[in-house]
Amino acid sequence: MSTSASENRQAQQQARPPAVVSSAADDAEMQRVFAHIDADGDGRISPSELAAVSRAISPPASSSHGRREVAAMMDELDTDRDGFVDLGEFKAFHARGGGDELDAELRAAFDVYDVDGDGRITAADLGKVLARIGEGCSADECQRMIACVDTDGDGCVGFEEFKKMMCPQQPQAGAAGPDNAKE
Repeated sequence: MSTSASENRQAQQQARPPAVVSSAADDAEMQRVFAHIDADGDGRISPSELAAVSRAISPPASSSHGRREVAAMMDELDTDRDGFVDLGEFKAFHARGGGDELDAELRAAFDVYDVDGDGRITAADLGKVLARIGEGCSADECQRMIACVDTDGDGCVGFEEFKKMMCPQQPQAGAAGPDNAKE
């Protein structure tokens, strides 16, 4: 009976949502990204600040399309409906995640950085995107950023590496879990 109780406790611990676990480094990075988007430093992301970042990353086909896109993002992010996104809402949004929808969003984000569409983010790709959003970085800085994420050592970041960086708490394809654990 003791083994069964121990197994139950272990299963319950493994079933806890991974988003609850957050390192100080993750929090610091989240705050840094939030502060970058919060251009006026008032502790809230306004629709105009969100629109500026959205335009810098991927200019919309038309201004009306851009407005609709920002409205949809605000609708999803602004859970208390005060017209702004605070740090708590920003963190909560990034802690959520779910299957196909998350993969589609991550693929879209990856494609922004994969400038030449070859399925990999190189230091040159990263440099171009960062320059476009006003974050000038040297080639060496871009190389270092790529190296931090490049787990297979090929000198660039593939989608799975990008996904692992963006969602470190999410189980990755092929990872041992309840559905594919060996008996």
